[in-house]
Amino acid sequence: MNQSDNITAFASAIGGAVTVIRLSGPQVLEIANQVWHGRKSLSAADVRKMLLGTAAGDQVLAVYMKAPHSYTGDDVVELQCHGGAATANAVMKELLAAGCRLAEPGEFTCRAFLNGKLDLLQAEAVADIISSSGTAALHLAQKQLAGSLSSKIDELYDLIITLRSECESRLDFPDEELDFDESVPEQLDTVGKSIEKLLASASAGAIIRDGVPVVLAGRPNAGKSSLLNAIVGFDRAIVSAIAGTTRDTVESEAVIRGIGVKLTDTAGLRDSDDPVEKMGIERSLNTIRAGAVTFWLLDASAEDPEAEAAAIDRNAPGLIAVWNKYDLAGSRQLPETGVPTVKISALTGENLSALFDAFEKEVFGSQLPAMPELAINARSADLLAKSAEHLAHAAGFFAGGDYELAAAELAEASVKIGEITGRSVAPDILDKIFHKFCIGK
Repeated sequence: MNQSDNITAFASAIGGAVTVIRLSGPQVLEIANQVWHGRKSLSAADVRKMLLGTAAGDQVLAVYMKAPHSYTGDDVVELQCHGGAATANAVMKELLAAGCRLAEPGEFTCRAFLNGKLDLLQAEAVADIISSSGTAALHLAQKQLAGSLSSKIDELYDLIITLRSECESRLDFPDEELDFDESVPEQLDTVGKSIEKLLASASAGAIIRDGVPVVLAGRPNAGKSSLLNAIVGFDRAIVSAIAGTTRDTVESEAVIRGIGVKLTDTAGLRDSDDPVEKMGIERSLNTIRAGAVTFWLLDASAEDPEAEAAAIDRNAPGLIAVWNKYDLAGSRQLPETGVPTVKISALTGENLSALFDAFEKEVFGSQLPAMPELAINARSADLLAKSAEHLAHAAGFFAGGDYELAAAELAEASVKIGEITGRSVAPDILDKIFHKFCIGK
């Protein structure tokens, strides 16, 4: 990515009430003044002032943010025009003709990183905020953007550098009676344990950031569609007493206990001669196999509850048996399922909280877990794991008095830790990270 270019992109989707067009680069003020015209030109005297003018024949608001006090750290101009595609595209066409080029995905945030406005962890948090599907993911991303995780990584980096210096001092002054730090082994152990703790947060971080695929399965008329509607809060799926109403998978996004979930309502599982229903059942089976958590719906009011329980697919991932219509079951004794089981009424919402408790326990391994304040992503986990290997080698060499090799291992460990925040990172890694962003961010 060339930082000397003047770049532009839509910073909001076309089609809403307002479309925001962002410009960043050394000459964006001059370029904007070629396209946007007000009572006076945009200038340094109007920094952060919203001015009304016209562009491409329509009314457009303009604001100028002078470097380095902008999102990217470069000069930035934002134009706000009517959200229709015709106006927005006309303004963009004139900006490109005036000297801008279209920004690449994530290029604005990449410039913020290169200009020292954000470190790499904070830049990744920007993408996480945009894609967060639940309150837990949003909270985690906001904490990371504020620098909480960066501070922890920087502490580890500084300590590793200090330990490396201690090893090198023993090489430079082997015969001097200097006051060497005898706590190096303990400090190496402390760093290793801190890395282990961060690595332990990776699985929870993946769940919170990426969400959880949840499949609603079971026999016809068990109440799968009713449960889907109860969780999402509106009538997303058709509910009918007629068996086989759902013949294809129905998907919907929802949030359970702050965690984003992708709910999939499947066709009822039974023997059928209907070719369309058979196709739906086969698709249901494939969906169940690909899920992470399965809510297996059982009809507590059915004539033969034993047959309901016997129909459970014990190989379904993350299996939770859900006796639905429990409000219609009266005092009847329901059979044991042999798997985590809850009793609910999807129609009335009774005991849904117990189902959500079981969901959390299945996902996190404990009921009602405390949401982590810090949780690393897959890239950071890989770098931390590699750093931990170098630290283990360094500890062994130090114990044996081979301080040169210990220092070399600590140098490698610091490089890996530094890559997490971007102290040391190759251009191709930056391209890989920022190309995951949307254009305009």
